[in-house]
Amino acid sequence: MKRTTLAILLLVLAATAAAQNLRDQVTLVTLDNGLRVIFVDSGAAPVIAINLMFDVGGVDEPAGLGGIAHMVEHMAFKGTPSIGSLDLEAEEAALAEVEVRALSLKYLRANGSPEEVEAAEAAFAEARARAQQLALTSPLDALFSTNGGIRLNASTGYDRTSYVLSIPSNRLELYARVYADVLLGTIFRQFYEERDVVRQERRQRNEDDPQGFLFEAFTSEAFDHHPYGRSLIGDSEEIEGYTATAAQAFFEAFYYPNRAVLALVGDVEVERDLPIIERYFGVLEPGPDLRPRLASEPPQLAEKRIVVEYDAEPQIVIGYHKPTYPHRDAFVLDMVDAVLSSGRTSRLFQRMVLQDQSALDITTSSGYPAVRYSNLFLFYGLPRAPFGTADLEAAFLEEIEELKVELISDEELQKVKNQVRASSVLSLASSSGLASTLAFHELFAGGWEVFITDFEIYESVTAEEIRAAVGKYFTAENRTVAELMRAEAE
Repeated sequence: MKRTTLAILLLVLAATAAAQNLRDQVTLVTLDNGLRVIFVDSGAAPVIAINLMFDVGGVDEPAGLGGIAHMVEHMAFKGTPSIGSLDLEAEEAALAEVEVRALSLKYLRANGSPEEVEAAEAAFAEARARAQQLALTSPLDALFSTNGGIRLNASTGYDRTSYVLSIPSNRLELYARVYADVLLGTIFRQFYEERDVVRQERRQRNEDDPQGFLFEAFTSEAFDHHPYGRSLIGDSEEIEGYTATAAQAFFEAFYYPNRAVLALVGDVEVERDLPIIERYFGVLEPGPDLRPRLASEPPQLAEKRIVVEYDAEPQIVIGYHKPTYPHRDAFVLDMVDAVLSSGRTSRLFQRMVLQDQSALDITTSSGYPAVRYSNLFLFYGLPRAPFGTADLEAAFLEEIEELKVELISDEELQKVKNQVRASSVLSLASSSGLASTLAFHELFAGGWEVFITDFEIYESVTAEEIRAAVGKYFTAENRTVAELMRAEAE
């Protein structure tokens, strides 16, 4: 038996055993206010990996405030009235002055004279400086790190926002006290300083990076109506227009315990830890289940194609609209993803990287840009000179046509089933990964245990289903193509 085959087999067996054991390790408790708490006793070191996940993200943002969910995520690290302030009464007055100056400057930039704008900018800067002197810069980070906490972080996607931390199990009460306080009253201090950070983040990820520039243009082209087509971080004009008032309104509209799952993985004991969670998180009031009415994406009836100019090596992205879970075809297309680009033995890697050497990098994804709503199956390629994007597109389409015509062999089908199952063990291998996986499934898939039953669906996928799904979704009229090219010299 080949070493790689043996390794995959061992991972499959590990994934199967881990999934079976997981049922016995998980306890789900729903508090009276709707907060769902997942306890997983992994019998590990005296550390708990924590993931507090909310079902709010980029899709929930109002028009004109693209990226505000990401901005609010940043503010959750700035502390509360009781954490981080050096003089609360003076700070609240200073922050109110900052907001007045910000709104005045915003108005004058649209309606005032250059002299009025210059004076308003100076007053705004002075107000910010006064407020900064009245609070600590990173109070949560300092508090947790001095108590053994590591990996304090957060992330915002189109579908969800997550706050993560690993902390000694005897400091769980500290975590509960702090984050309950955050949800009770995050104070939007240093908001405009953080807006500058987000502006720079956009430059680095979406403007100065050619791949980010290409993907933003591609996603916007692929989705005409659904908010998946909006920039997750917001465009420059939207970021410049953020105000603390608008951000706080967004926070107060969506951040409630009944819209969250708290996953605790590691050295947990329900009898010991549940009273702590109830003591602090239990006092939070549930809120309205506000759901913005999202525009659905109508069927695409003709190919879309764009070329974006950038001073960088050419790249290409191709996407096909497809359903998301729990539609069975979403699982089938996960298998197609594995067939095409999972590992060095995958079809695209073998052909385009090893044999033709036409690509420096290729990848596919069966859930772009997120999975809560219908999404895209994505192909990406970075050509190797002298090949170009047209060569990569032709190779992609040829591989698609082969899948439409020929059934994959039983051997290849079993290989990718093993790969899909084995990859799942990676999300079980670390406490933080497991916390994220279980929280996401509890929020969006109908229950954390769906993660386990998904294995059975993947195992039941047939070669005929793969051929049918490729034929159904990978059509010319359902295709969006975006190429990044250097501008032609004049």
